[in-house]
Amino acid sequence: MSRHEKHRILCVSPSRFMLNRMRSSLSSREYEALTADTPEQAVAFCVSNNVAAVVLDSEFATTHGWSAAQTFKGINPHLPVLLLASNHNGHTPVGIDAVAPTVAVMLDKLNLLLTRNS
Repeated sequence: MSRHEKHRILCVSPSRFMLNRMRSSLSSREYEALTADTPEQAVAFCVSNNVAAVVLDSEFATTHGWSAAQTFKGINPHLPVLLLASNHNGHTPVGIDAVAPTVAVMLDKLNLLLTRNS
């Protein structure tokens, strides 16, 4: 990736409000935020775009969401997948690289994941 190229971050949430919050926070850090409102749409997006990381909203804190995370890893085993979940119980399922309780913490954890994968 060139110095001037932005990392593309795929945000996945059924909530337009949450997608807008994530997009706003990411653009303030000069990321390019892409959005999907279903895990299936997100997987299709990952296949057809150069995505640097995926952020899953807590709405996908179900078996369905976890299998989406595993699918992302099937597409690209090195793709960082972060779960945004304020009520996380400490167990991190397969396919999730990090969990953030807030959008502010999401940015810090995302930076660490992207730095680690550079």
